Amino acid sequence: MVFVPMLPILVTFAAGAVQPIDSSAVTRAEPQLHTPDVIAPAVLPYLACLYASRGLPLLKGSDGSQIGYDKSDGDCSAARKQAEAGALKILEQKPVPGGTKPLTFVENALSQMDAYVGSLPGGQSRDHSTPSSVVGLPMTIEDEVEPAYNRYEGCLKDQVSDSSVTVDTILAIFQQAMTVCRSVRDSAVREAENALVKKGWDAPTRAKAAETTFAKADESWLAMGRQFRDSLMIRQSRPKSTERNRKSR
Repeated sequence: MVFVPMLPILVTFAAGAVQPIDSSAVTRAEPQLHTPDVIAPAVLPYLACLYASRGLPLLKGSDGSQIGYDKSDGDCSAARKQAEAGALKILEQKPVPGGTKPLTFVENALSQMDAYVGSLPGGQSRDHSTPSSVVGLPMTIEDEVEPAYNRYEGCLKDQVSDSSVTVDTILAIFQQAMTVCRSVRDSAVREAENALVKKGWDAPTRAKAAETTFAKADESWLAMGRQFRDSLMIRQSRPKSTERNRKSR
């Protein structure tokens, strides 16, 4: 199973209200987190807790649901212990991939989650002077769907990377990218549906999972456009005196 911060862009804000943003960084390759399917049911709530600590939901691409977690767990330490115990319980009945010791296998998966979420940008700097990350909505996708997903993601990124956007044009450009990439999306959905045969799912289940995954991709793409716009609005609303003071430091 693959976990992706949907279609991330590093945004460098323009200094003036009418100066467009250079969105070429959208083409930058982003890391992805791969977690073994065999223990995914046990460890997903921990990952959801980590994302929630950054104010983000974690969506399950195959059915569109939000992955739940214990909201009373302030620092996710209890969720981590529960994930470890649940994963080890699963592995009592199943072979460990690669012949690794169960505890090592589980700890490695959880440590990768810690490192991955910890490496994600924490949001906009207090003085807005550094680039901000626009991440959309994090979601899971099945490993079999990843090639088709990457193809659609690449098409969307290509459309935005060729554009200079302003607060008034961001959403229209993001929407236009979806229109331009519609045929790529349709092809990717069919490719994903066929790839899911490997899971042994019946045709209706495969079709629903494929379409839901790409519907969530669209939802996250538009969410990222809104985040992009809102970040620029914050930047532009900063008093000019603050901008002058920042430059003089």
